Amino acid sequence: MKKTTEKGVSIIEALVATVIIGIGFVAVFQMVQYSIRSIDVSGERTKAAYLTGMVAEDLYSDKNQEKGGTKFIDLLKNTPWKLTACENSGTSEIPLPDFSNNNAYDNKTEKWKSRLSKDYIKCRAKGSSATGSTKDSKTINMYKICHKNCDVTLNQAHDVIYMGRMEINMNGGTKKKILYFQVK
Repeated sequence: MKKTTEKGVSIIEALVATVIIGIGFVAVFQMVQYSIRSIDVSGERTKAAYLTGMVAEDLYSDKNQEKGGTKFIDLLKNTPWKLTACENSGTSEIPLPDFSNNNAYDNKTEKWKSRLSKDYIKCRAKGSSATGSTKDSKTINMYKICHKNCDVTLNQAHDVIYMGRMEINMNGGTKKKILYFQVK
């Protein structure tokens, strides 16, 4: 007898079920968005690791090349290389560096500027402009370590050692990739 008097699901029950399913969908969409952002950040960090290794290899291979009578590593020791603005090539194609210079220092710094531009690795500029100041930066420093009269003086150091430090700040300056490497 009871089954004949039941008319079905009430409107309130249907609304409650719809709300529960809606909350589940919102949670799933947020999880998908977080996953996509996480994959993007991971990809950028992987590119940064690859590019820091490339710079270290460039420095190691051309450490004794000269520009104006000064060795490559001494030029970087005296004037660290920096890229502190979000720059791109201005074209829709990935830029190729200009290797028309007659010395390794200018060719390599041009290559680094091209490879570390926002065409290859994402950069967040402050404000609405596509270029400009940013907390995203790329720097290369060289340190000379020896027994006397160097950047870092160690009594135990008998040979001159050059150490490089490559730092890439990404994601508005919140993510960093730092690589220390011995050049000589």
